[in-house]
Amino acid sequence: MADLKTTVDSSGSESSSCETPGSESNGTETRAQCEYKDEIVKDMAIEKMRQKLDTIVQKMEKDVERKLDLLVDDLVTEVKLFNLKNYELRQLFRETTSTITVGGTEKNSGRRRNASGKLAEKEFLARNSLLTDLFEVKHIKTIYHIFIVILIIMFLNTVVHDFVDRGSINLGLRPIIAGFGKFHIALLLWSCMQLTVFCIYPCFSIWANLHKLFVNNVLRKCYNICSIMGLISYQCIFVVAVIKSVLLLDLPPASSIAVLMEMTRFTMKMHAFVRSNIPRALLPCSKTSINDKPAHSTLLPTFSKFVYFLFAPTLVYRDEYPRTKRIRWSIVFRHALEVVGVVFYISFIFERFLTPLFDRFGDAQITAGNFVLTLFGSIMPGSLSFLCGFYCLLHAWMNAGAELLRFADRMFYRDWWNASSFPEYIRSWNVVVHDWLYTYIYKDSVEHLFKNCRPLATVLVFTVSAVFHEVILAFAFRFFYPVMFMQFEFMGLLLMFITRNVSKDAGNVLLWFMLCIGNGIQLSLYNMEYYARKNCPVSGASMIDYMVPVSWKCNGISHNPNWTITAPWDLS
Repeated sequence: MADLKTTVDSSGSESSSCETPGSESNGTETRAQCEYKDEIVKDMAIEKMRQKLDTIVQKMEKDVERKLDLLVDDLVTEVKLFNLKNYELRQLFRETTSTITVGGTEKNSGRRRNASGKLAEKEFLARNSLLTDLFEVKHIKTIYHIFIVILIIMFLNTVVHDFVDRGSINLGLRPIIAGFGKFHIALLLWSCMQLTVFCIYPCFSIWANLHKLFVNNVLRKCYNICSIMGLISYQCIFVVAVIKSVLLLDLPPASSIAVLMEMTRFTMKMHAFVRSNIPRALLPCSKTSINDKPAHSTLLPTFSKFVYFLFAPTLVYRDEYPRTKRIRWSIVFRHALEVVGVVFYISFIFERFLTPLFDRFGDAQITAGNFVLTLFGSIMPGSLSFLCGFYCLLHAWMNAGAELLRFADRMFYRDWWNASSFPEYIRSWNVVVHDWLYTYIYKDSVEHLFKNCRPLATVLVFTVSAVFHEVILAFAFRFFYPVMFMQFEFMGLLLMFITRNVSKDAGNVLLWFMLCIGNGIQLSLYNMEYYARKNCPVSGASMIDYMVPVSWKCNGISHNPNWTITAPWDLS
């Protein structure tokens, strides 16, 4: 447009110059020449204007086409998510479980096979958490509101009970203060753990680059074996160093559990990254895949992808994950508020219902009758704590982290509450950990270690899970009381076979019965031992002090030989 203006101005100036007075004989010729020049200048200006307009139209067409493409892509994505969401919701309200086919992979009853007959890989899809979709149903949302009301009533119950009974107000914060003490030290230890895990990437890159320099197969094999042993040694040193730090710093139970759970997560992340990228590093330099594509400068993922994987709410490594377009801060704030609320909820449960049951263990003898009452009295609070812990960790906390990282696959759990067998419950309860166990333990064991022997692979999966659970509890509470290990390794495998051929209704009732009883027993035994060691401390000079339960020998359970049971129908 500036060029057009210049052209018009110049033509105007020339026309004005043509109007200078001259002789009358030359006036006609001069006027004709000026008019001819004006016509030429006007034609040039019009041509330039036409070219500019054509350029503007082409740019507008490209912009409109690009925006239309984006709108169409967004529309197709929304339709796919809508169909997937409706399909999953329809599946929830159906009695029978059908075979789901995703990406050529059949999934039925946990036996996943791809087209080649091998166990299928984990597939990531953009989807919400199950409770997020279920809360769209107003009837289920009402249950959520009922839990909020119960939290408020429990808080008022605790405050009023202590004010009437003791004349003081107790906000139910003592379990939080006692459990999360030295939390700043725990955060500092976590930061050191994070920096240590960052060293995995350069070490793996050095191994991958030096591996290609060995021409001799024997030397290359020895180099690879030494590297694997180095990785195992590194992971063992990492675990031992974190456990030693927790013990030396004398972190309280909740802070210890948080640090030890992060230690376990980092260990699983390290194994997942190395295991997933070893096949890529072993490919010949001239190929990057089976399709003989040209080689790139490196076969390894970038450091930014490794860092994202360390923070992503998944334990299975991929170079790319489904991502959302933006961070919805309102959802992050809501889930963070839910985490805080659930922590207070569990604190009220311990303060009001569990601490009065166990705080005298080790200080005075407990009769067998009181022990039975304590055991049954902790079943309902234990079950409620179990549900609160599930919602806090696997829904609120994981969804908040996923929203911050724009991680789109939010299937951290399935409808485990509808499970009719223990195998179905194990696969649905914690999908994040189950995917890691399936991908790196079960799948590798079936395909490489045990050669299609599924029972041995299943036992190995339960053993690995039981060991990590027991390590976390043993060093968090400073005593070895293998209740969790027994439940996972023996009761879990036993229930795998007991509930396999039971009807759906009976299986679901049996599963919930075992969950409530198991949580009650586990919570009772660990609380008994914790308060017994608190009220009757041991020297800790030998390993036996950590292995032998104090609740059995220091003012333990007394048996009354004159204890009789009266028939309930005898009302006299």
